[in-house]
Formats: sequence, structure tokens, C-alpha cells
Amino acid sequence: MSNEMNPYTVIERLFESRRRFERFAMLYIHTPQHAQDIVMESFAYLWEHRADLDTTRNPESYLLGIIKGKCIDYLRHQQVKRNAEADMLSDAQWELEMSIATLQAFDPDWLYDKEMQRRFKAAIDDLPEATRRIFVMNRIERKTYAEIAVELGVSVKTVEYRMSSALRLMRDRFGDIYIILAILFIN
Repeated sequence: MSNEMNPYTVIERLFESRRRFERFAMLYIHTPQHAQDIVMESFAYLWEHRADLDTTRNPESYLLGIIKGKCIDYLRHQQVKRNAEADMLSDAQWELEMSIATLQAFDPDWLYDKEMQRRFKAAIDDLPEATRRIFVMNRIERKTYAEIAVELGVSVKTVEYRMSSALRLMRDRFGDIYIILAILFIN
């Protein structure tokens, strides 16, 4: 394009051939809608910066550079998203495996053993008073942390801290089976 072309004319001509740019974006962004969005965002960027457009340079190359940058940003975002999804899937897989292992190791006779019931009730009784109250309200009465905080006149952070402490103590004594004990044996 010549030196005499104004930015409006240059952008208009580029826009008329936008399908070429969309095909380029589609090489990397395999969703037509996202590729079109990237091209349109690139045109918007070009329009916003039209005063800086050097019409002596190759405007197609300049626009392609903008599209390239936006494609890279999109792909990096997708990579971060996929890594996060993989981490969540990995955590979910671990939790599923632990649930299976815990359930396989679970012996119902052990649960109904009078000594185990006594030990569980004693473990709850051994919790500090405020911690025990919060534990029972949450795990047995099924109240939310916010409901407990309002009822007891404490902050939600206090409830979270005391529940974390109670759960740690119960897990130390009973492993993950404490959940079943709490459901079946506390009124």
C-alpha cells in the first residue's frame, strides 16, 4: 500500500479481507467463534490505534502480528485453564480413591461395637467446650458456618478455626471413619 493511503482506507481494505485473517487464527484457535472474536478484537485494537498506524509498513503484517499476539494470549489462557482442570480432576480422583479405600476397609461390626461408640462419644466430650459445640452444630445439626457464627455471636473465621481444630482431632483419633460415627451415634 502506498504512502498516501490514510489509516481509514487501510483498515477498510484489511477488513474486506478479514476471512483470510480468520483462517489464520483458525490454524491455532480451533473454534470458529473464538477465532472470529480474536480477529474482531484485533481490528478493534487497530482502529483504536489508527493514529499510530504506519502506512509505509505492511499493514497486513502489522494486523497479523496483533492477531498472533491475541492467539497466544488465548492459548496461554486455555493452557492455564486446562492445567487447573487437570489439578481438580487429579484431586477428585485422589478423593475418589480414598473414599473407595476407606469404604473397603470399613467394617460395620467395628462401627457398632459398644467400645467404639463409647470412645467416639468420649472423643467429642474431650473437645474444648466451644469447639465441641461448633462441631455438633455443624456436623450433627447441619448448620452452616454463617448460621453458627450468628447464633454464637462469633466471626465465621472463628467457626472455621474451631471446626478445623475439631476435625483434625477427630481424624487423628478415628481416621475418616469419624464422619460415619458422627452421623450414626450423636443425637
